[in-house]
Amino acid sequence: MKLAKYLALTLIAAFSFTNIQAQEDDPILLYSPASQNLLKFNRFLINPTFSTVQEDKSYINLLHRNQSVQFKDNDQTYFLSYSGRIGDRSGLGLSLYTQSIGPVSNIGVLANYAYGVKLSEKSNFTFGGNLAYYSTGLDRNSVDVIDTEDYRLNGTEDSNVLSFQPGFNISYGNFDFGVFAENLFDYNLKTSESLTDFADKTYSAHLQYTHAFDNDSGIMEGSRLMPLARVRMNGQNRYVSVDSDDSQDITFGGSLILDLPKLGWLQGGYDSFYGASAGAGFNINKRLSLGYTMEKGFTTDLEALGVTHEISFAYSFTPNLTEDRVMLEEDYEDELVESEDLDKNELATNEEIAELKRKLAENDAIIEELMFRQDSIEANRQRDLERRFNMVMRMVRNETKGERPDLEEQAEKMFLGKLEKPTVASNGSGKDTYIPNGTNGAESQDKALATTVETPRPTIAQDKVQNTSKRPGSVGQDKVKSRKFRNLEGVQDGYYVVANVYKGGKYMEKFINDMDAKGFATDYIDNPKNGLKYVYLKRYDTWQEAADAHASNMNGSYDGDLWIMNVDNKYTNEAYASNVDKLKEKSAKYDNNVLRQNVVVKDQIATKELTSKTYNIDGVGSGYYIIANVFANPKNANRFVKLLNSYGLSASYFINPENNWRYVYLKRHESWNNALISYYNHLNNSYDDKMWIMRVKPNQLA
Repeated sequence: MKLAKYLALTLIAAFSFTNIQAQEDDPILLYSPASQNLLKFNRFLINPTFSTVQEDKSYINLLHRNQSVQFKDNDQTYFLSYSGRIGDRSGLGLSLYTQSIGPVSNIGVLANYAYGVKLSEKSNFTFGGNLAYYSTGLDRNSVDVIDTEDYRLNGTEDSNVLSFQPGFNISYGNFDFGVFAENLFDYNLKTSESLTDFADKTYSAHLQYTHAFDNDSGIMEGSRLMPLARVRMNGQNRYVSVDSDDSQDITFGGSLILDLPKLGWLQGGYDSFYGASAGAGFNINKRLSLGYTMEKGFTTDLEALGVTHEISFAYSFTPNLTEDRVMLEEDYEDELVESEDLDKNELATNEEIAELKRKLAENDAIIEELMFRQDSIEANRQRDLERRFNMVMRMVRNETKGERPDLEEQAEKMFLGKLEKPTVASNGSGKDTYIPNGTNGAESQDKALATTVETPRPTIAQDKVQNTSKRPGSVGQDKVKSRKFRNLEGVQDGYYVVANVYKGGKYMEKFINDMDAKGFATDYIDNPKNGLKYVYLKRYDTWQEAADAHASNMNGSYDGDLWIMNVDNKYTNEAYASNVDKLKEKSAKYDNNVLRQNVVVKDQIATKELTSKTYNIDGVGSGYYIIANVFANPKNANRFVKLLNSYGLSASYFINPENNWRYVYLKRHESWNNALISYYNHLNNSYDDKMWIMRVKPNQLA
């Protein structure tokens, strides 16, 4: 009898803080993890959208929660999880978990997915859900009984439960607001019934603010402070206390985490049901982290059952994704450049950029050495030629005794082949071909050889993004992804509806065969400039025909992404050179006192740190700007912008309020790496004049 009473008291105490149900004598432990302390890892248990909202890393995490350690057969939970972003708009989480309290336990798997849509420049909408499948029932190994033949134990069976918990989040600036239905759908596959009625459903809402510190060095580098407030409307039977008057229909709480990537993190919080908590984590290295949290109840039955411990161990890694978590749909220029020049799985990392700089510096040094050797060889050749010339002329003078200048002149012409008399001085000493060690070695090399080869370098490249200004009476190009290509040898002019871009190989052949099987006359265009092959479904003579085919998805026969490739080979090299001359002629009209070109030159960006200066400024988006020129005169700035745009570039400018200068920029990037790539490839070979990179922070210009 004493053992039976003890077991009964144990179960009653367990029921006081855990949602356990019994249907037809089969005990069920509902999936209901305590997520109030999961501020660093497994955040998708707070809200399904947190696998991508304010998340910049992916990780694998092992979590153990040991609740009310002073109580025998207490609540113990284990999670082995993966979570992180799998794209610029989506996040994924996967978990294996087990929970046990007394003799009742459950074990299962959980999958999380979240997807974000950009509403405006400052706001995003993200929706997601957690899908759990678990088996729950009585663990006979945890039960001490007197009668082992008790039918109430031997007759129990495990139940299989499927649970779905959706949620959404709205981000505006640094604020996040969301709602989470924690047990909207829970279905017992054994009994074909829902485990909870509508009155037992639980809903929670959160409000979060993220403050990122501006420190670029020290322990605060990359740090952020994230306070979070939560309120939960509990189901009628979710938290049932021994004293029914203590049952809580609504619980509220708040938490705060200071994330220091260089060291670890500090966190604290309060929940009206679970109590207060405090914890800390340490980053063992760039990948491994260890965290600990302690929690103590104050106002509920948990107060008498001791403290709760949470221990987590994580392995983190950073995915190769863009900094802008949700991109604007109409921002197709960046998408086209990325698909053409950079594979999404091959975006440059900081280490690769540093390696690129090092190799460029080595190449400059090699070029400098080769130029020096070439100069030395040329100088030796000229000296030898002059020596032989002088020797021949001395022989002629000795034979004629200086009395036949006509023979001397004839001998000189025969020796030189009617060329000018060679001199060492005319070749130069090599200082004209000296290339300073830096990233602009190739540019300096062009300047060094300018006296020999008078070939002006083009300012506007032949490949450029088509101007997307609206055309009346036709499908607007601002709604159609398009790109213009010029001087593609052997390619007929026209408008090609492109379905995919490859570097060749079996995947391209498979795609072409699949399209041919669907009735398309598929072919591809080989661009020798970048080595890419553009697979198109059909060619049209006019823009309107191609735009109509794009809008109708090829009359509904193709459901993938399409864009239009405009091939225009009518633009000859002579016309191109003429446009370059016009650009130089118009640029020459600008007065030197108002045209301030290239405040920071190319080699300064790559070889030394830029000294930053901060200005208060409004109306300028944050990012890294590719600057082409700086003007003090507004008219000159406008003329220069119109001139650049007339050649297919998307130039614009912003005003620095401190000096009222106009900074003409060619493109804006969200990250330094992407800006540096555009700088080195001259905006996809579309601009060859000098340019530099300027970073603009929110409401500040740096």
